[in-house]
Amino acid sequence: MFKIAWRGVRHNTGRYIATLIAIITGVAFFAATGFLGDRVIDSLEGDTQRQYGEVDLAIVLEDSDSTAIQFEGELRLPAAVGQQAAAVDGVEASAFVLTGSMAIDHDNEDPDTAVGRLWITDDALNPLELEAGRGPAEAGEVAIDTGTADDNGVELGDTINVLSFNGSDPVTVVGITRFGDSDSIDPDGTISIPQQVAFAWLSDGTEEYQEVYLRATASQSDLQADVSPLLPSGFRAQLGEEFLQDKIDEIGQFGTILKRALQGFAILALLVGAFVIYNTFSVIVAQRVKELAVLRAIGATPKQVRRALRLEGLVVGLLGSAIGVVAGIGFVFILDFVMTIALNVNLPGSGVLIKSGPITSGIALGTIITVLSVMIPARRAATTEPIEALRDAAVESSPYTKKRLYFTATLGVLGILAVLTASSATLIGVGFFAIFVATIAAGPIFAVIGAWASRPIMSRLGLEGRLASDNTARNPQRTATTANALLIGVFLVTLVTVAGTSMKDFVVDEIQKIESADYLISSNGGTLDVDLINSLTSVAGVETVESYRRESVALDGKPSLVSTANVSTLLDITDIEEADGTLYDLVPGTIAVQDDQGHELGDTITLADPRGDTVELEVVAVLEFGIDIEQVGNLVHADDFDALVGDTAPTVAFIDVAPGVKTETQEALEDHVVDRPDLTLTDGNFLGKLIGSIFDFLINAVNGLLGMSVLVAVIGIINTLTLSIFERRRELGLLRVVGMVDKRVQRMVRLESVLISILGTGVGIALGLFTGWALIYAVQRLTEADIGFNLAPGRVLLVLGVGIILGILASLIPSKRSTRLDVLEAIQAV
Repeated sequence: MFKIAWRGVRHNTGRYIATLIAIITGVAFFAATGFLGDRVIDSLEGDTQRQYGEVDLAIVLEDSDSTAIQFEGELRLPAAVGQQAAAVDGVEASAFVLTGSMAIDHDNEDPDTAVGRLWITDDALNPLELEAGRGPAEAGEVAIDTGTADDNGVELGDTINVLSFNGSDPVTVVGITRFGDSDSIDPDGTISIPQQVAFAWLSDGTEEYQEVYLRATASQSDLQADVSPLLPSGFRAQLGEEFLQDKIDEIGQFGTILKRALQGFAILALLVGAFVIYNTFSVIVAQRVKELAVLRAIGATPKQVRRALRLEGLVVGLLGSAIGVVAGIGFVFILDFVMTIALNVNLPGSGVLIKSGPITSGIALGTIITVLSVMIPARRAATTEPIEALRDAAVESSPYTKKRLYFTATLGVLGILAVLTASSATLIGVGFFAIFVATIAAGPIFAVIGAWASRPIMSRLGLEGRLASDNTARNPQRTATTANALLIGVFLVTLVTVAGTSMKDFVVDEIQKIESADYLISSNGGTLDVDLINSLTSVAGVETVESYRRESVALDGKPSLVSTANVSTLLDITDIEEADGTLYDLVPGTIAVQDDQGHELGDTITLADPRGDTVELEVVAVLEFGIDIEQVGNLVHADDFDALVGDTAPTVAFIDVAPGVKTETQEALEDHVVDRPDLTLTDGNFLGKLIGSIFDFLINAVNGLLGMSVLVAVIGIINTLTLSIFERRRELGLLRVVGMVDKRVQRMVRLESVLISILGTGVGIALGLFTGWALIYAVQRLTEADIGFNLAPGRVLLVLGVGIILGILASLIPSKRSTRLDVLEAIQAV
């Protein structure tokens, strides 16, 4: 039977081409995502190893309990403490980490922002590599990354102007750097500067570091024991091995999630391809009934026939999967291009990293899906009696059975009831699955209904239109299987679109309900001077500019933000509200804390400045979560703020503008910050806009990846129509004999393709809309959230239009082949 199976594959190569394409496409996508994911993971881990591999001890922040520090500001280590730690016995070299906002200043043009970094002189601890030149060693020298140099046309030895807290300064480029496989360690570019100007340019003169890394000859544990007592509250000394592993784990999660997500879509494409493979084998079996009948007549048992066809599926699956893995290598570059250009996601690493995992799993998955797809056609072929099979092959004797009708109706109703009434998320999920299975199983019924509904319209297109409509109902199982491949992709695209858009609208609307200041302007490491505040106040439409002082400190040993401001004005122009107590009780010796830190009224907490100053304060108010409170942190009286951090200048300001002029004022406000790289102007509803953009990105990214399954479905339409033409060559020949010209025959085939596409697209959209609505309804019912359902009509109509266009494109090859065979040869075919 193995020889028969092998010869069956060899003698039916043309028939299996479309099957191979479906397998190759799905496996190539799966393997490519595996190669790409491994490349990203290895690149990230390699960069992490390169950046932190030589660190024996890292002085880093304690883990914070507050979310505010994630928004702005961070606790910094006094430079004196960092230098003291670097002088501990056994320390061989040190790296002082200090970064800040800088920019390359262009005459009469907006400056190009970048990250300024203190140059690390120890080669082992410095993550940057010199492409050319040397590191900056004295004031007036900088090194810039390769990408920034190329973008700005800068070469070694050129003089450029850089913007910092110090203003605009001319500097000489003495080095060109890169970071591993990337141009820069920072997304916006890197400007490396020497120690002599680091504090003035990156921290407005304050002598402090963000982190300190030590390389030592002493053991890591001994070094930790010597350094820990030197550190102020809010910092800890972490062993280099633990520090490196934490960084690798943190970085590796991104690559792993990306790899799993992409492979999930690849598996979906393979599952859609299973419909194509199933359809192909069904047609091939129908075309080879005489061959199979001869086998039965000479003594082959049904079991042997099934085994022969399964072996054919195994051979085709192995061959297609192997080719797919090879094609996956080239597909990596396509995926990289799509992620970088279309989705604007710059992936680490380059080229192809070939590992055994994607190869073996791709071949195994493609082969298994192919063999499983062959099972039903093989079983049908084996149950056909030899004497019956020797007759001319016929189409299905019955378009659908009552058993199928009752089964799909019952399953669909039970699924709908579960979705609409169940209180368990598991039961709701089972209900959705039941609805999906019922829809797929009802495919032949939809095919007949679709043909019946389209007949009046198609009849207006002439004889070829009526024949196209009849042909779709003639073999409803095959029509349904072809349409179902397209249905799955369209269903998922529609579901993601309408459900994602509805959730986005709800989340953004909820955030917009939170009243917040119109704008917030903050300085990263600098201050807001009086002249800047006055210039902002003079902008047309600006009603209030309320500046306040903010500092990073340690609250009970954890990094946090503390601010002091005019309470009355703050309550008037922001969303800050008390969950307990009142801000008007804020007097010297008291504090208002965020409600995510676990404190209650009357608690005593300790604030500590990195330089060792501490103050104990009583909690008199607990502040509710809000957009603005995350920028303020914890509020204290000005006297306590001065006692802890000194009489400093304001670093942040809330800006309130007149109603209806917010858009007009934004550009004017941005003009006031363009020459200060440390300043950031943030829209008051930035969180809502950010979440909205994230939703849009995810919806577009998911739909883009789901497009792979739709392309596989198009291959299925081409495959089915092509094989159907081969099976119907006598019929097509007779149509041409009785006078139907080639153009009308081709038109009939094109209309069949369009009908199949409309069927798959229409049912997919309907299922997607219903499940999207049901999903939103279920979430509303379980959470009592008032989520409106957004039909996203523009996108849904776009999906419908794309489905019809794909049907037309899929018909081009089969329609040409329909009239290629000689008429006399066609009518002699049996």
